[in-house]
Amino acid sequence: MGNNLSSIVSAYRELKGKARRFVLATIVETLGSTYRKAGARMLIDESDEFYGLLGGGCFEGDLLEHARKVFRNRRAETVLYDMRGPEDVVWGLGLGCNGAVRILLEELSPENDYRALELIAQGLAAPGILATICESEHPDFQAGQSFFFPQSGAVEVEVDPRLRSEIRDTLDRVRRQGSPELRAHVLEGKSIRIFYASVEPPPGLLIIGAGPDASPVARFAKELGWAVHIVDYREGFAKPERFPEADNVALLMPEDLLKVQDAIRADATVLMTHHFERDAGYLRQLAQTSIPYVGLLGPAARRERLLDAIGRASSARLDGRVFGPVGLDLGGELPEEIALSLVAEIQATRHRRSAGSLSRQATAVPRKRAKDGLYAVVLAAGGSRRFGRPKQLLECGGKSLLRRSVETACDLLGRRVVVVHGRKAGKCWRDIADIAVENVVNKDWKNGMASSLATGIRALPENCEGALILLCDQPLVTADDLRRLIDVWERNTGRIASGAYADTFGVPALVPKRYFPELLELTGDRGAKCVLARYEAELSTVPIPNAALDLDTRDDYAQLLRQLDRGP
Repeated sequence: MGNNLSSIVSAYRELKGKARRFVLATIVETLGSTYRKAGARMLIDESDEFYGLLGGGCFEGDLLEHARKVFRNRRAETVLYDMRGPEDVVWGLGLGCNGAVRILLEELSPENDYRALELIAQGLAAPGILATICESEHPDFQAGQSFFFPQSGAVEVEVDPRLRSEIRDTLDRVRRQGSPELRAHVLEGKSIRIFYASVEPPPGLLIIGAGPDASPVARFAKELGWAVHIVDYREGFAKPERFPEADNVALLMPEDLLKVQDAIRADATVLMTHHFERDAGYLRQLAQTSIPYVGLLGPAARRERLLDAIGRASSARLDGRVFGPVGLDLGGELPEEIALSLVAEIQATRHRRSAGSLSRQATAVPRKRAKDGLYAVVLAAGGSRRFGRPKQLLECGGKSLLRRSVETACDLLGRRVVVVHGRKAGKCWRDIADIAVENVVNKDWKNGMASSLATGIRALPENCEGALILLCDQPLVTADDLRRLIDVWERNTGRIASGAYADTFGVPALVPKRYFPELLELTGDRGAKCVLARYEAELSTVPIPNAALDLDTRDDYAQLLRQLDRGP
């Protein structure tokens, strides 16, 4: 989750021997723009020292006052910082971050066995869901109680059966989606609010090559809380004392690489032996793993030579995972500068971000600003069974269908766009990596459109008032078509606005938030049109004849190309 929980647990382990008490501060809910998101945690000790940041220094000072209260009363409490208006100036905090955060503060001490921290440490070893009660009206369940549920699905035997049955569905959803959730439950007529968040082992970086330029890469990665593993075939290089920041350093020939579990389980790897034959040997072994990021130093020509050297079968297994030349274009030449660009690219890749300038993205506002609470959901997760290969990357007018649809949405809504990926997710999101959107992956894409639609709806922020639902295989739909749809919706934001074409209605459609629960209940291949049909008499329809062409078959694609050749 990017919360650097490893450093918090390390600080706890170091201080625990002194029998000190701590307050664990956890963001359990956010609204709008905030420095950290739900699931971020910070540790505060009795001497007002804190480890980690939740507000970038904005409200940590005030949070210390609340922590002192928790130390005195020995009771968990929640604090809300709403920075969306001028009230923060009245408080004297001067935050102005345009967002709101709700933070749970809980005391951890020898008396409660430092339970939450111990459970976090357990999750860093083997992934699972940490569930913490934030507020409770039920006398049998107190705020601050925490439970850990392994990712495998097993349930702790000590969890009260009444609570276990109540939270099962939420646990399953958090496991599938991977997103934190603050959920209100009602048990025996009493309200219990529980925060659920995944806790996972830190990302692993495998550095193959222990030359001098590997050291800054290891240092930068360790600063981010990653587990760093280094291997080399040269005995004089593979020495632990040369890399004190690394978790381990091993002497391994290429053919022995897969005998080490740390290598197989890495989230990213970079080859930097600077020896072509050795790099090729390691790369051949890496082709047998599922590591999503394989970085290669040197120019593109060297990358192609390496891929040719390992053979067509191995190269095919690396399809979509090789990054070379490695790193972001930061203008670096020194080893530290190159290491920064390399680690930055891995970070952006892991979080499916464009790595573009935030200031430039912020100035790329829509030509006509739509209502702030309106977001787009671009569905691009289908398996393209009828077409025979992924449609998302088909070229249309010099751009992929995916890029065409995402750019159209961004033209109207700026960064308020969620793109749902499924099959070939890595390739697809890299195709739009330079566009500032929220990329999410539907791991259950084979189960049909309903699961992709649900993934997109769940990714929308709390302040979302309506979702503009788009398909990437309707390439003729223009920004002007969608602008007319938005104009109609903004006249009556409580009604669904739908495109009308070919004697029917359907997506693109703009669905108000009050209909989201019905969208989330859909199953199989049923899409938004099922919900639209229930309210057909109340629909606001807008003629969008361009939506009539959707690409289900190769004949549809051929028709599209002929139409584009003819011009308007």
